[in-house]
Amino acid sequence: MSENVMISVLVPTFNHEKYIAKALDSILMQKTRYSTEVLVGEDASTDSTRAVLKEYEKAHPGKLKVFYRETNMFRCEITNGADLRLRSRGKYLITLEGDDFWTDENKLEEEVSFLESHPDYTAVAHNCIVVDENNEPTGESYPECKDELYTLEHFLRGIMPGQLTTMLCRNFMTQDIFDKTILEKRLSPGDKIMFFALVSCGKIHCIQKPMSAYRHIIKSGSSYSANYKFDFKKDENWYKTMLDFSRTLSNEKAEKCMEALYLGCLIHGMKEKQLTRKEYTEYKKNIRHKLSAKKLFAQRMWSIKITKKGSAN
Repeated sequence: MSENVMISVLVPTFNHEKYIAKALDSILMQKTRYSTEVLVGEDASTDSTRAVLKEYEKAHPGKLKVFYRETNMFRCEITNGADLRLRSRGKYLITLEGDDFWTDENKLEEEVSFLESHPDYTAVAHNCIVVDENNEPTGESYPECKDELYTLEHFLRGIMPGQLTTMLCRNFMTQDIFDKTILEKRLSPGDKIMFFALVSCGKIHCIQKPMSAYRHIIKSGSSYSANYKFDFKKDENWYKTMLDFSRTLSNEKAEKCMEALYLGCLIHGMKEKQLTRKEYTEYKKNIRHKLSAKKLFAQRMWSIKITKKGSAN
């Protein structure tokens, strides 16, 4: 493989025996002129994921670099996904989790070509479809950006540039884009941290067509959305850490955006009776631009209300 790798495709996988073949096939079908490395992290699965990967290594020699973990890395200092990032050599970085897959053979070519010709952009994403365990569309809508330019205003409203595997970005592990230690703090959801950091340090382009599938299994699964339950202490730590991070970016808009979201966390804590009025007042001292935070939070809630009202029709 050439030393001048353009694209690093990271595939963290755990117990994906039913899905990993489709994920790998969607990588292998890509038609691109750019040199690509595929790094797979098999996180000590308890099913037959490892056996499937070994078959793919035999069938496609030199196409995959698979790291077979001796023990599951979920609770280790460095997680499976983080280890893959550290090993990446490409100019651009993209993650495809083992249960998702790409649907367009020109996806990588189109995304890399855009960033190559737009140096002021940190990332590019696209739309996705949501599928079930049988690869059938569920009809669900992912909270993805429907505009060509993704901004902090979208992030404030709970809109993502796209699902994780839709987004190809400049490799922040090898390029000085933002302080990547924020990703070492094991905060979840980690994709939101990456989206926030990238949009705060540059621009993100959104291609308005679906080129991948996100597998959403409601009854079970290890995803953040499948297991989320409000816990004020945990959420406050996430938003406070992100608020501190925003103040290292020399971007006042990013700080004000995160202050509004932090305020929302406090209000949620009050509503769930996990926070007293006295504690609320004390936590609120972390917000510097209080009037701005109130205004932006109100705009966020109004936008969410309108979106839900529209989606019900």
